[in-house]
Amino acid sequence: MNHTINAPLCAGALLLASFASTPASAEGGFTLVDGEAGTLSIYGTLDGGLLSRSGDNGAYAAQAGSRFAGHKSELTSGIESESRLGFKGSRDLRNGITALFQLEAGFSIDDGKSTLSDAQGNSVFRRKSFVGLSGGLGTVVLGRIDGGRYSVAGKYDPFGNGTVANMASLQVHGTRADNAVAYISPSWNGLSFLAAYTTSLVGQESPGNRGDGRLWAFIPSYSKGGLDLTLDLEQLQAKGSEEHKLNILVAGAAYDFGPIKLHGYWESIKTDNYKDIFDGSFATYSALLNHRSWMLGLSAPVLGEQARVRASYVALEDKTSLDASCRKWGIGGVYYLSGRSTYVYADVAKINNSANGICSIQPSPARSAVDSGGTGSPAGGYGTTGLDFGISHSF
Repeated sequence: MNHTINAPLCAGALLLASFASTPASAEGGFTLVDGEAGTLSIYGTLDGGLLSRSGDNGAYAAQAGSRFAGHKSELTSGIESESRLGFKGSRDLRNGITALFQLEAGFSIDDGKSTLSDAQGNSVFRRKSFVGLSGGLGTVVLGRIDGGRYSVAGKYDPFGNGTVANMASLQVHGTRADNAVAYISPSWNGLSFLAAYTTSLVGQESPGNRGDGRLWAFIPSYSKGGLDLTLDLEQLQAKGSEEHKLNILVAGAAYDFGPIKLHGYWESIKTDNYKDIFDGSFATYSALLNHRSWMLGLSAPVLGEQARVRASYVALEDKTSLDASCRKWGIGGVYYLSGRSTYVYADVAKINNSANGICSIQPSPARSAVDSGGTGSPAGGYGTTGLDFGISHSF
């Protein structure tokens, strides 16, 4: 098995961040080539299970009609973790420099189809596709990379970015960034940072760069002992009839006491004018681009290290006059069958919407994201009560 570590790659309303020192992937993998020519590995995750959702309240009747009425049960893929197949490699160059790359594709095991396609249906290596150089001064990568804000959310949410209980599906996350370049610093006694920029956040650059979403991000992180801290500062600029800006501030914290781990997350998103951001595709959900959100959670090992329980409470607070807030609680657990590579899981969650709230249960926030062809709305799921049970295997 290959156990290289994934470099924190990008940022964002929308880029990448994990804060490690060397790129590749946290998953295991089969090393196909390992020698003077370099290393090439293949890895993946297969995840699927039963998903049950129901409920209709808040603004659902006005926003989506009968779509949210009634009970819906399904066998589906990517509940706890998105199913994927990836390739990663590196090659030592001279003077301590390493060349690296990673390509990662998403798919559904229930029907064999590709996932995370864009608005035109393109979907090959939409999870990751980047190339870069790494050395003693840090790592530089460019390509399509993970979203920083989304990665920070996944790091501090006890449910990660999956299951019916995740918080990211409430917060209008972008999960990947196109046309991005990112620098990841070395670690200095637990302190590291990421700086990133994209010339067009979603899709290719346009003539005159009109309408291109240009994002910069700076993400310092500290990790030592049981303590993890992350700050995420980002600004998205949309060049339309005028310059419009989306300002993002995120903070995450966690402390592992041993018997229990506490998780915390807070974010603030403000925009001066949403209409020209992403060509107005967020217009219906403008309140969600002016909000604060926070999460408190915990996780704890049980049965020794054989299983883990987790719980969280999330609030999305609308800062406009539309009264589009929502709150969500979730509880669940995992049982490990083979190390950490194979496990079963079960989770339950409930959303309470305010008068015009549109939050819904979506176990895979990436599938509702604008960068994956979705609407970028918390109404991209189904219902307000959810239950899941499934199995996940990584290789």
